[in-house]
Amino acid sequence: MPLRESLAAVLRLVRISRGLTKDDFQGLVDPKHVYNIENARTSVTIDTLEAVASVLQVDALTLLTVAASLDRGQSHASLLQHLIEQGSELDALGVRQKWPTEFQGNLLVPMQAGRRTPITKIKAILACRARGMNQKETAQELGLSTATVSRNWNKEVE
Repeated sequence: MPLRESLAAVLRLVRISRGLTKDDFQGLVDPKHVYNIENARTSVTIDTLEAVASVLQVDALTLLTVAASLDRGQSHASLLQHLIEQGSELDALGVRQKWPTEFQGNLLVPMQAGRRTPITKIKAILACRARGMNQKETAQELGLSTATVSRNWNKEVE
């Protein structure tokens, strides 16, 4: 079963166990949205899960890990041990060490969209331009898309 369904059941069970109604989420999450989440009719965003978890007075990660352990048919402790092992693997990759470099102040540093054109291709495009070729001829000669040629046509290489 999808994790979304398992999470829906856990959220519903915790809400009912705490004696809460869907209306108790009013102001943070629309009661209709809570209904849809609890019936697995919609996926929950991290922000919404955190809002729901705050009303339920449970950490959002606890809700996720309990749902995942039940979905996988394993104990919660077993899943947590697996997560510890995977966390160690990410540490070995340097994720924890490099994480601060992804922020400037408290804001995530934006990444440029798309893949960058290798400098060798840019130099080849500029060489064709210097020889007097137009963009279409350059694209055909180099086997590149006209969009790539156009995007790099006026660049300057150091």
